[in-house]
Amino acid sequence: MTSGPVGGQYPPQSQWQQPQQPPWQQPAPQWNQQPPHQSQPPWHQQPYQPQHQPPWHQPAPPPPTPPPPRRKTWLWITLSVLAVLLTVGTGVVVGLVMNSTKRYDPFAEEKAPADPNSVTVTKKDLEGFLQGHTEALNGGDLKAYTKIFDQKNTALLQQQTRLFNNLRKLPLTQMSYQTLEQQGRTQDSFGRGVTFTLDVAFVHRFEGIDLHPVAEWYRWTVSKPAAGAPLVVTKVGGAPAPLGESKTVYYPGPWDIWPDISVVKTARTVVLAHPSLAAQARRVAPIAEQAAANDLAFLAKNGERGSAVPKGFVVALVRGSSQLGNLFRKEKATEAGVSIPMPTWRMADDGVQIGGSRVVMDTASTFFTTAGGTAEIFRHEFAHSAVTSLDSGKSGLLGLDNWIVEGFAEYVANRGDPITADVRYDEGRAYLAGQLPQRFDGRLPDNFAWDTTGMTSVNYLMGHLAMRLIEERYGERKLVAFVTAHYRGDKSGAALQKVLGVGEAQFQQQWADYVRSRLG
Repeated sequence: MTSGPVGGQYPPQSQWQQPQQPPWQQPAPQWNQQPPHQSQPPWHQQPYQPQHQPPWHQPAPPPPTPPPPRRKTWLWITLSVLAVLLTVGTGVVVGLVMNSTKRYDPFAEEKAPADPNSVTVTKKDLEGFLQGHTEALNGGDLKAYTKIFDQKNTALLQQQTRLFNNLRKLPLTQMSYQTLEQQGRTQDSFGRGVTFTLDVAFVHRFEGIDLHPVAEWYRWTVSKPAAGAPLVVTKVGGAPAPLGESKTVYYPGPWDIWPDISVVKTARTVVLAHPSLAAQARRVAPIAEQAAANDLAFLAKNGERGSAVPKGFVVALVRGSSQLGNLFRKEKATEAGVSIPMPTWRMADDGVQIGGSRVVMDTASTFFTTAGGTAEIFRHEFAHSAVTSLDSGKSGLLGLDNWIVEGFAEYVANRGDPITADVRYDEGRAYLAGQLPQRFDGRLPDNFAWDTTGMTSVNYLMGHLAMRLIEERYGERKLVAFVTAHYRGDKSGAALQKVLGVGEAQFQQQWADYVRSRLG
C-alpha cells in the first residue's frame, strides 16, 4: 500500500484470522545490506504518512500465525533547520529539498586567505569539483569519474565503479551532483591539510516517468592535504535524515548496493532487479505494465484535465523485509510493497511538489505467489504513486486521511470485482458481528485509531467501502475529484461538501448503512 513516507499496511496485519492461515514466508538471505553509516549519528526521523500512522503509535506485535505482510507508501517528513514548522507533510519535505541551496551555504561570506600557503576550500572549488564529477558521469568517462576518490582505497574505488556502471544502464535524462551542506574546517592558515564532510545531492530524472528531477542525498568525507593538492573523497555513505524513521534521505538506491542492475523497460514502467531476480523481473514486467496501464487509464478518464499525473512508474524488486527496508530509505520494513514519494528538486514553475516516486516490492510476499496477487499489489502501489504528485502538503499535522488514501488505492486495485472477492471481506463481517477487538460503531476510522491492535486490516476495508459508496452514488469522476480535493489541501469534510454536496455527518451515516448492507 502506500504505506503508506510516509504509512499503512497492504494488507495490514490483523489479529483476526481465518482457519488454515498460510504460514509466514521467510525472507531469503540478504544481498543488499551495507553496514550502517558511521560518520555521524542520524537525527530522529518521523515519516509523513499519506496513510498516516500517528508517529507516537507503535505497531502491535504480530499474531501467533501472521497473515501476509503489510505494505505502505512512504513519504519523508523533514523540517527546515532555519525555522520551526508545525505542519508535518509534503510541503515540509519539499521545503527542505527545494531550499537546500539557500539553507546550506557555509561559504556565503567567505574571504580569500591572506597567506598564499593557507589550505583553503572555497565554494567555487566545490562547485567546480562537483561539476567535473557530473560531466564525467554524463560523458561516460569512468577514469575521470573515479579520479576524485582516494586511489589507495580499493573498496571505495570498486564501489564507485559499480555505481558508475549501474547508473549508465538506467534510462535517466538528467544526472548531476549538487552541494547540500558542508561541516568541518575548510581552511587552515598554517598550511595543514583539512578534512570535512560534504552532503551531496544526486539529482536525477527517469525518462518519461518523473515529472521533475528528484534527489538522493549522500554524505562524502573530503580532504585537501596541502595548498596545491586536489580535493579527495575518502568515504561515501548516505546523508543522515533530519527526522523520521529512516536513517537516510532516499539512500541507498539499488544502483548503490547491487553488484549489477537488471533493467526491464516497458511502455509505462522501469523494473529494476538484482541479478538474482533478473528472470523474475522479466516475468512480472508485463504484469506491472498492465497494472500501470489500468491505473493511468482510469485517472485519464476520470481525473481533472491537465492535472500533474506521471506517465509511468519505477519499480525495484527485492526479496525479504530487510531488503525492502534498505532501498531509498534505511528503516525496519514490515510491508509487502511500498510507494515512496520524492520531492521535486527545486520548485518547478507548475508548482508540483512531488517530482516522482519509487515503488519497491517484496517478491517473498504472498502477493507474488499468483499472477492475480502480483497484479493487485502493483495496482495498489501504482495508484498511490499516480496521485502523490497532487499532494500540496497542506494536510496538517497528521497528513492525509488514511481512509481516503488507502481506500482509494484499494478501490483502484480491486475495481470491477465484487466486494465479496476482497481478501478482507470475511474479516469485515466478523467486525460487524463484534468478533474483532473493537465493535463497529458506524464511524469512519480516523488516523489516531488506524493502527489500533487488530484493526488495521479491517480499516483498509472500511476505506475501500467508502470509495465504493462514492462511486456507486456519485460516479467515478466525482470519486476522483473528491480524492484530488483532499490531496490538494481540503479536509475530508470540506472535500465532501465541495465535491459531493454532502455534509460529513450525513456521509458517515450513508457509509455506515452501506457497510451494513454489504457486510451484514
